[in-house]
Amino acid sequence: MNVEIIGDHEFITSVQEQDGVWVLMAGQALYALPSEDGKALPVWSSAEKAEVFAQNLNRSGLLPMFVPLNNFLGVAWLGSLRLQIVDVLASPRYGQESLTYPAAELSARLKT
Repeated sequence: MNVEIIGDHEFITSVQEQDGVWVLMAGQALYALPSEDGKALPVWSSAEKAEVFAQNLNRSGLLPMFVPLNNFLGVAWLGSLRLQIVDVLASPRYGQESLTYPAAELSARLKT
């Protein structure tokens, strides 16, 4: 079995079980990365994993924030034209390539 598939299953299951994701915020500003067609949004399955990532960035003020799944999948987050989220990075680790989902694909997977 492919390691990426195991990571995928674990991430999807964890997000569904806790009914949400963790993102990094600096005040009202969302931490996201530029992408070819918009933004790539890193999300984590736990506050601890998000904190470790933020510490490695050496940027002050980034704190984990929990986003309930129904909000995350709605127009305020993945469905937002203003945020322009095209990709979601699943529990990225600093300095390592992460499992990346197109926003629409992740939304469909999490709704099932």
